[in-house]
Amino acid sequence: MNLKRLVASFIISSLFLTGCTNDSATKTVTNRAKQQQTMTKVQNDVNEIMNKDYNYVLNNMGAPYSTTYWIDKYKINNTQTIEELNETGIVGLVYPKYTADNELEGSALYIELNNNKVVEVQTYDFGTYEEDEVLEDSSLIVMDKYSNEGILELSDMESINLNTFEGNPVDELHKYLNYITPNIDAYDMVSKSKSIEVYKLIHNSVNTNKTLMVFLDDGKIEKINIVGDSFVIKQARDYFNQ
Repeated sequence: MNLKRLVASFIISSLFLTGCTNDSATKTVTNRAKQQQTMTKVQNDVNEIMNKDYNYVLNNMGAPYSTTYWIDKYKINNTQTIEELNETGIVGLVYPKYTADNELEGSALYIELNNNKVVEVQTYDFGTYEEDEVLEDSSLIVMDKYSNEGILELSDMESINLNTFEGNPVDELHKYLNYITPNIDAYDMVSKSKSIEVYKLIHNSVNTNKTLMVFLDDGKIEKINIVGDSFVIKQARDYFNQ
């Protein structure tokens, strides 16, 4: 069951969850309140979303905190965009529960889709999580995408020589970026060593349709560059297929 591995991913990433700015706090709380109401309905009756598609889930529950994709490494050549991943293969969505004070409650709703249909819905308490239940797959690329993380200013990245990070431990880049969580983490479960980090690039709070991609092997940066959003899957495919 892939949801077990999704729990592990969320436990680690939840350490980076932070509060909202004052300007967006009211809207966020309102959206979360609506989301929590829907989550309660789903918990009481999973048939609310069972067998529904990806768009139905998002339309009724809003954007998840994170989305995990399990991608067959040898079928990734058929995928051109991240959006296509939402409708093919196995997808896991994480919806954390919040208290009335907008604090993490300690559990989350996990929704798994297979070929664009909800096939499993579970609520997990992090306190009862057992690491040995996490599954391993030798033919997969695992990709974690976070809805509101990994946002950088384009001009800041263009003003530095990114090549100076190549050959160095990724920790040096993380420190330079003030340990911002990537928008996307992707891991090659075959080599067990290759991974990719992706950061969204904005300019004056507007999306630039560009990303910073970091290619890692054994925790060291092999390559780092700025690419268009539409090339993310191609670049990832080329790197993992090397």
